[in-house]
Amino acid sequence: MKLRFQDNSIPYPISIQRGKLRLSGLDLHEISDIISSTMPDPANSETLTENQLIESIRSSLSNYPDSVKQNYDLLMQYEQLRGEDESIPPLVLVLEGASATGKSLLAIELIQDLTATRFISTDTVRQLVRGVYQEKQAPEIFCHTYQAYRYKQLGDQYLHPVVRGYLAQIDLMKPFIDDLIQRVLSEGTQVVVEGVHIQPGSLNSLSDGILEVLVNPSVNTHRAMFFEKHASGKLRTVTSDKEIREQEFNSTRLIQDYLVNRALENEIPIIKMESYEKAREEVSEFILKTIKTLLKKYS
Repeated sequence: MKLRFQDNSIPYPISIQRGKLRLSGLDLHEISDIISSTMPDPANSETLTENQLIESIRSSLSNYPDSVKQNYDLLMQYEQLRGEDESIPPLVLVLEGASATGKSLLAIELIQDLTATRFISTDTVRQLVRGVYQEKQAPEIFCHTYQAYRYKQLGDQYLHPVVRGYLAQIDLMKPFIDDLIQRVLSEGTQVVVEGVHIQPGSLNSLSDGILEVLVNPSVNTHRAMFFEKHASGKLRTVTSDKEIREQEFNSTRLIQDYLVNRALENEIPIIKMESYEKAREEVSEFILKTIKTLLKKYS
């Protein structure tokens, strides 16, 4: 698809509008119908402007609940004001949780909905940090979070050693993660961040646009997802030994329980991960609430 900008006709990714419509509360079938009905007639040589496309979509929304159109207008207003006022921060969605809680796959869905052009995985950051330190200097960074306690522990003495090892690993990583997020904020682009290496509530001071969410499956669901990483996920960095894997899951759950408590203390939203679609819908509601708050503060 192409749109007219000034005197030029340039390619336009219709995924921008698909994402906004899904955030507004429509399902994929409904979105497909709206996009099909608003696409310009190929026989018509006239190219639409972005405003004309948006108005055409808004007209199509009259057939849906009022809340859908209100959500769509909210998202478009936020995008318009961000283009006019650099003080309005971009949305930085941060999905937190221990290993195998579903963060990464949920992030893929939300990257599309937000049309986020930046993505940060803290596992990738950890690999970069490994290039800064030698293994003899910081062995706690050269292992999984649930194994770091073997090498170093930080935090209150009353915490479980596994949790204190986790804290030692993320202590090395926090400056690097903060710097990356600050960089994206300075660019003014939307970003999705996911990973175990962020404590709930630790990023709020960076920007009003930060939305932290903790992903929290039930114990049984978490266990199944944890074992699935090797069985069907084909992840080569985890063992296939079921007994060892069970021990590693128990350690991972200690970290998850710690993160849940941190989220409760800092009033960070906790999303139940029992299905990806329901989890995505819950996160979408928090995205809309955050944008509403930003518009009230900055407009």
